Amino acid sequence: MDAIEDLQARVAFQEEAIQELTRTLLKQENRLRELEQEVERLARQLRELERKQPPGGSPGHEIPPHY
Repeated sequence: MDAIEDLQARVAFQEEAIQELTRTLLKQENRLRELEQEVERLARQLRELERKQPPGGSPGHEIPPHY
């Protein structure tokens, strides 16, 4: 294999590697977007639950009378 063929093979390999990295990056960006939306949804649910909670907090956070 001469030098030009070697360079062509290296370039082809690098192009394929770049394409694979691009595909992986796009998948990660999509997943990150999904997770950000899920976090926002959960934060809204938490705010709604906190808003609906009666004054003084939930009974689960109170110290039992025998203490």
